[in-house]
Formats: sequence, structure tokens, C-alpha cells
Amino acid sequence: MKRIAIGAAALVAVIVLAELGARAVSPYLPEPPLWTDDTTTVKVAQLDALECADVVFAGNSMTRDGLDPVAFEAADPDGRRTYNAALDAATPALQERWVLDQVDPRVTPDGVVLGVSSFDLNDSAALGQTALGAYDDAPLSRDDLFGRLQAPFIRSSALFRYRNEIRDPVMLWDGLGAWRDGERQPRLGGEGLEGVLGPEGQGLSRRELSYTPSPLTDRFAQNELLNDFHLGGAQTEATEDLLDGLADRDVDTAMVVLPVTRDYIDLHPGGEAQYEEFLALVEGIAAEHGAEFIDLHDLAPDDSWFADTHHLNATGSEALSTALPALLPEGFAAGDRCA
Repeated sequence: MKRIAIGAAALVAVIVLAELGARAVSPYLPEPPLWTDDTTTVKVAQLDALECADVVFAGNSMTRDGLDPVAFEAADPDGRRTYNAALDAATPALQERWVLDQVDPRVTPDGVVLGVSSFDLNDSAALGQTALGAYDDAPLSRDDLFGRLQAPFIRSSALFRYRNEIRDPVMLWDGLGAWRDGERQPRLGGEGLEGVLGPEGQGLSRRELSYTPSPLTDRFAQNELLNDFHLGGAQTEATEDLLDGLADRDVDTAMVVLPVTRDYIDLHPGGEAQYEEFLALVEGIAAEHGAEFIDLHDLAPDDSWFADTHHLNATGSEALSTALPALLPEGFAAGDRCA
């Protein structure tokens, strides 16, 4: 027993020393990829710094680029604090986990505005499936048993968090050299990503673009967003689960169908009739699950609002964000979760 105790004490001492060493060298090692991508990493940092938001915008890149918290707050007579939590190519299946597991616990919003587009509810959308797969694979968002077991260690232990970098002889050697020279590695933070993401989570990369129809943009929409178009399956169920999950937490919700070009509508395999089917589905989901339904798909006066077939540029984003406060129902996000 004495030998076992001595061995256990020695093992603990080694682990403690290794942890202290990892904490000392970690600022000089490359940042480990713990989330899906840089924008998700930055949004987590922004949410952690914000701590509280009255209204959160959720959705895919159309919401990220189309709804600007700065413009919304400037036009909002109720002075609601706002953050844009939308992620690139995020399907409702991804949004359900992101909003309920990551966003809501961090900023406890009183209201969520869910930007919706037809490809959100397309169960076959290739780009959405790719994004969901990447989210499933990221260390801090994977939802399998191993992911749930490793998450506390990643958050609390530098030795565990930087284990891959420490095991790489080149990275470790370079890190030790940087430690010696006092050259810390840059870290992603709440300030955003230059030209990509603003400090309130709003998208910046398409602000200066202007839409010009082209076969390339058409093919992208047809092959990645509207391919094998099918409504009423897993993405519809995930949307309903997200709305129900927010309702259980006393969060007001609004489903906002975002502006799109006429070209985007025509690119659906079934044309305008299929897009109308999508609108009817969203309106039905909102009614059944207690969400406000706001259809703004034809809000834009012309294509000057757009960067491509479905993303807004600076002109469109400013106009939509300024108009939205007046379109939300009276008393939206007037609760006291975000105190």
C-alpha cells in the first residue's frame, strides 16, 4: 500500500508539473482549433465578454450579413441591447444546439430573432450538411460521449487543451523559442475579424459588394443550397425544437423571412411555387410554436440591396436593420432574463 501511495503521489506531482509547464508555454503556442472556425471562436469570445443581450439574431450567413446590431439599436426606441450570433451556413439542426447550448447560457436573451431562408429548411442542402458536420467534429461543440467527456478538461486544463501542439516537436520547439524571446502568439478575441466580422457579431465581408447575375452564382445556389430541394423533414423538426426550447426558457421568438432577389426564387427546382410552399411552412411553424412571423422576402425595392442572389450588402443591411425594430411586436424581448 505504501508503494502504491508513493507511486500515486509521484504521478500527481508529474501531472501538476506538466500542467504548470503547459500553462507557462501555452501563450507562445498556436491557438488550438476548439470551435468550427475562426468566426465561431470569435463569437464565443464576444458572447463571453457581453454577458447579457436583450435580443439575439440567429440564423445563417444571410442573418449575419443582413442584420446589424448597431443599426438596429440606433433605430430601436426601446433601447434593446442586441448581438448577432448567426453562423455561416448554419442549418436549424446546427442552430438548435448553438443557440440553446452556447448562446442562451452566455447572454440569456429575452428575445431571439431567427432569420429564415428557404435553404434553411431544405433537408438536402449540401452546404448546410457540410457546416453541420464541421460543427459536430469541433472539440467544444461535438455532441457525442467523448465530446461531452473531454469538454471540461479542455476548458480547465492547458495540458489537455494544448496536447496536440505540445506533442508536435516542431510546434513545441518553436513555442519554447517564442517563450524565450517573449513573443506571444496572437489570439482571436472579441474585437472581431478585420473585414469579416464586427465586434457585435455582424458580417462585414459582403458590405461593399453589388449583385450582378452570373452563371457561377446561379450554379452555387443550385448545387449547394437548393439541390434536391425537400421540405418537412429533419430541418423543420429542428426549427420546431429550437422554438420550443426557447419558449421553455421564456424567450420571445420571431421568425423573419429575409429578403432575397427574384433570381434566387426562380432558381428553386420548382420555381416560385416551391418558394411559396416554403413561406407557408414557416408561417405554419411560427403559428404552431408561438413565434411571430414576419415575411420580408420582398422588402428590397430592387437588386441594389444585394451582394449576391441572397445576401444583403451594406445598403440592404442598413435598411433591413433600421426597419426591423418597428416590425417586431409590442413588448418583444421585454422580459427580465437579461438584467
